[in-house]
Amino acid sequence: MPAKSSEQKAIEKQMKENQRIERDTARRERASGIVNAAKYIGDFRVMDPDAEKVLEIALEQYNGNDNNFVTVSDDAVPKHLSNSLPLEAEKLLMYGMLSRYMIYAKSVMLTLSNLGKTYFEDKKKAIEGENIKMTENKMPMLLISHATTDKKYAEHLVTLFENIGLDQTQMICSSVPGYGIPLNKRVYEWLANKFTDWDLDLYVIFVLSDRYYSSPASLNEMGAAWVTKKEYTSILLPGFDFSQIRGAISADQIAIKLDSDEEELRQRLNELKDNLTEKFGITKVVDIRWERFRSAFIDAVKGIQVEEENSRVRKNQPSFSVTIEGINKRLPGVSEILNSDFTGGTRYRNLQISIEIVNGKVARNLIVFDKLLTVVLKPGEKCRMAVAYEDSEDVIKWPSKVKKILHSEYEDTKGLPNWFNICYQDEEGHNMVQSLKLQSFDGEAYYDLDGHPWEA
Repeated sequence: MPAKSSEQKAIEKQMKENQRIERDTARRERASGIVNAAKYIGDFRVMDPDAEKVLEIALEQYNGNDNNFVTVSDDAVPKHLSNSLPLEAEKLLMYGMLSRYMIYAKSVMLTLSNLGKTYFEDKKKAIEGENIKMTENKMPMLLISHATTDKKYAEHLVTLFENIGLDQTQMICSSVPGYGIPLNKRVYEWLANKFTDWDLDLYVIFVLSDRYYSSPASLNEMGAAWVTKKEYTSILLPGFDFSQIRGAISADQIAIKLDSDEEELRQRLNELKDNLTEKFGITKVVDIRWERFRSAFIDAVKGIQVEEENSRVRKNQPSFSVTIEGINKRLPGVSEILNSDFTGGTRYRNLQISIEIVNGKVARNLIVFDKLLTVVLKPGEKCRMAVAYEDSEDVIKWPSKVKKILHSEYEDTKGLPNWFNICYQDEEGHNMVQSLKLQSFDGEAYYDLDGHPWEA
């Protein structure tokens, strides 16, 4: 094969140079298109993922030399980038991450700029700043997430927040009129939109109890708050402990326990008030007024506790059935005595009753008309007694059979007490009283419970 002439060599050299220029030009044009399409976070330009990856690898390999040199080979980058290192270097140069670069066979030598060395830190700051800016531009909204059965607590929370300065445009509470779901709206859809609305900065108050965790709707709200990473405060209702917190919210996050030490409760409520005041940008309530609002809330919570405990105790009480077994009749175990003229007539003036429990509970130390009838009365058992007023001959003739009662203590109707009390101890040891009142239906007299059981 004849040797190439100098003219042929010059032509080939020129052709290779032209090809290199074409490749460089094509690479710059492609790089320019990608760089110009980059997105911004505020004033900060975010590089495309491939360029970020190459820069990340370069920074990992950079040894801190004064010349800012670092060499990246094709075997150090992901496979899909191994054939495009020159393109990535060109992009990094256009992004301002490099001051220059040089291409070798299977690697590039990069000279990092100061911007390149701080890119990822600058990006993080830009994102944080944008998040703050977005939050500042959002309208804050408070959601009180609670079980419907805890409505009373939610109502008092709404009142407390109203006193802080929030109104119906800033609060959602489904149990309180004016703060609930608008008419004709689909409940779950409407609430879901509140969690995903970018114009809202939703703050959630979780009102936690056993009842909350039994409510599918409440758990849906908890899950939505977790998924959308909403800021929240947990309020534990009386009787619900920190160890019982579960699900999407953290048991480690400081919460407010409504039946905690009152000094601690006041302090936690102060912190909540300060947080809401700052978040909603409202005027701070005067301290003396706030103390009054806070005290009213604490008293209301205590009132609910007492009411709930009384209700729980009442539901745990025996249900007594009182049967009138005889009115002015011969007492068991005594003989009939006729009048001397054999004219008959009412010979007895007494009331005979029996008492039994009909709901499966147990009563101890049963006292009726100030007499201890039995130490324990179980379901299916009956206690019987007879009573008579002090002017009845029965109490004189058969004092062991009849309990004497006084007109001054028990107002009567045709010789019958209008009322009497059953005193006893329930299964939990509470000293309880149930009041029975004389009733009449279709000419028949009977005794029925008058009101609720109450503690003695």
